[in-house]
Amino acid sequence: MTVAIAPLTTEHVPEAAALLDRWYGKARRGLPLQPGRAAASPGGEELLGKILAGPGTEAVASRGGDGAMTGYLAATPLDLADDDRAALRAYPRSALVGYGGHALRGGREGQGLRDDVLRGLYATVAQRLVADRRYVHYVDLPADDEAALAWFRCGFGLERVRGLMAVRPKGRQPRGVDALSVRRAGPGDLDRIGRMAVEAARADRGSAVFRPQPEPALATLRTHYAGALADSRSGAWVALRRGEEIGMVVLIPAEPGPVVPEGCVELVEAYVTHVARGEGISRVLLATALAWAYDHGYRHITASWSAGSPVSAANWPAVGFRPVGYRLQRVLDPRMWATPHR
Repeated sequence: MTVAIAPLTTEHVPEAAALLDRWYGKARRGLPLQPGRAAASPGGEELLGKILAGPGTEAVASRGGDGAMTGYLAATPLDLADDDRAALRAYPRSALVGYGGHALRGGREGQGLRDDVLRGLYATVAQRLVADRRYVHYVDLPADDEAALAWFRCGFGLERVRGLMAVRPKGRQPRGVDALSVRRAGPGDLDRIGRMAVEAARADRGSAVFRPQPEPALATLRTHYAGALADSRSGAWVALRRGEEIGMVVLIPAEPGPVVPEGCVELVEAYVTHVARGEGISRVLLATALAWAYDHGYRHITASWSAGSPVSAANWPAVGFRPVGYRLQRVLDPRMWATPHR
């Protein structure tokens, strides 16, 4: 089937949003802790309207021979300052196809045809992004493996995973750790929490994440949790052994979204010193945090981790987090065009 690609404008939002709502509704039914959430989740028109309202958004849609929309794609530019904490996880000049930023028509069309539609949409938008010197492209989507595979066939890879877990009443607790004590952290612990958060971030410089951690952004991270440590809706704990700080965990209220329910708390930091790993300290910290979360009315907890991390990628699924969202990434090296072909 031949498709025609043209700009996506606000007048096309209802039609595009219908594609998105159908896909997200189906995807959620296959994800943990999602059924029954559709009414409380942001609708397609709301998500897409916010994306199109953003400055510099590149958006296109495709139509088949019957005139019906076969898909759309909208990418938003990302420009991060050197001291922005977000620069620890994303390249400072890039582009994002966020949640609600794309959808394809389902139904009787085969996967090959949907792949062709996605390739055409991405090729059109990517040409404009590269012309604007944006060589790193991200995609956020529900943990729908079929949809992710279509992007993989466009050259993307899995960069981060978002997981979700139910918060339940206190049950079986992890085995104790010799001479370990855990105490609640407060505003006076900002230096300790900041120092350990920086150490956790610096680990991403190594194998197999290999993500640069700009020093100005690390400096921002040192004081980033000042508000959380003073907020009764957030919680933080420090693990000590014989007076030495060897670990910490920080929880804050999560922002609800397409795969994150209302009343959810987010695990934003967790750290155990290298010499103390493998003893179960992270499980003790998490159990302490989960008991507090339940007592404060949270019924779900979310966390995200690098797909390439040799520590996080194994640990968080093992303790009960189940994937609900993916962030995909494609890196285009501009140096390839600077070298003459032979």
